[in-house]
Amino acid sequence: MSLTFSKINASAATLTKNRTEGSVVPASGMCVTCVDGCIGMCEIGKSAYRGHEVIYPQPFGMVTAAAEKTYPVDYSHFNIMGTAVGAHGIEPDSDKAIFPAVNLEIAFGHDKGIKYRCPWHIPGIGSTNIAKNNWEGLAIGSALAGTGLTIGENVVGMDPEAVIKNGRVVDTADLKRRVKLYKDHQRDGYGAIIVQANVEDTRLGVQEYAIEKTRS
Repeated sequence: MSLTFSKINASAATLTKNRTEGSVVPASGMCVTCVDGCIGMCEIGKSAYRGHEVIYPQPFGMVTAAAEKTYPVDYSHFNIMGTAVGAHGIEPDSDKAIFPAVNLEIAFGHDKGIKYRCPWHIPGIGSTNIAKNNWEGLAIGSALAGTGLTIGENVVGMDPEAVIKNGRVVDTADLKRRVKLYKDHQRDGYGAIIVQANVEDTRLGVQEYAIEKTRS
């Protein structure tokens, strides 16, 4: 049995709702009286006649979405008293023990070749309009902060200016723009711009293109 009180078959993320919102079958999320002739406001009905619109959050390309899952127990119910093993405190001086004095640098990879000023990484920001339209702030901000940023899947495949020859990419404006925005603001070798790939990207040779054509 799953410990979840997830809402199903009705969500603002897919612009669906129950006709009998106050009376829903817990096991299925369906209206307690499913009526012949209903226009299909729930996910079951909407899937039947506009299927692709309930696969992704709507309006697609203009939103990011969060889960509506509710669990009986989550981490907020616990107080975890952790220990910073191996940490060394700064001199007990109020003028020296200040936030900017904290060193959060990390390094990883072969010969510790990738250095981050701060220990976080932005995951795949892909081919949707919301990713493309907000890339400038993400790229410049993460580059100046010395952290990592990932170009998500299918950016080349969704680029109307991409040039494909014999099934391989030979030019793409969007991927070059994304890499350039990051690298133009990168400082002292900190941070990394990373290209994620799916099946389509691999077939198009996106990884090879990114390495060979955008490294300078």
